[in-house]
Amino acid sequence: MLTVDDIGAIPVFSSLRPADLERLARTSADIQLNPGEFAVHEGGERALFAVLTGKMEVIKTYDGVERRLGWRNPGAIFGEVPIVLGTPFPGGYRAVEPSRVMRVDVQEYYAIAATSKDA
Repeated sequence: MLTVDDIGAIPVFSSLRPADLERLARTSADIQLNPGEFAVHEGGERALFAVLTGKMEVIKTYDGVERRLGWRNPGAIFGEVPIVLGTPFPGGYRAVEPSRVMRVDVQEYYAIAATSKDA
């Protein structure tokens, strides 16, 4: 279960009002991943994710060949590009070690963004 402290430790959410942190704690998914499991696949539905613990690798398939594009460590977010551009995920995000990520649905992200200039 997500807590206000979990969410407040994410830099992009750290300046949110307590009421907004509580809303995110109630409405966001707390996802536990084992190595090799995906938080979201390439082409996946829009959402904002934040890495709470562990390590995620960013992958993309080019001409049938999987390529690693980078990493996301605790405190990092991903999904901002699909949210802003209204597109599916351009790459996949897979755990390389036991990981915990937070998933914020698009509607909840916009509700928080509407009340906070920092978000």
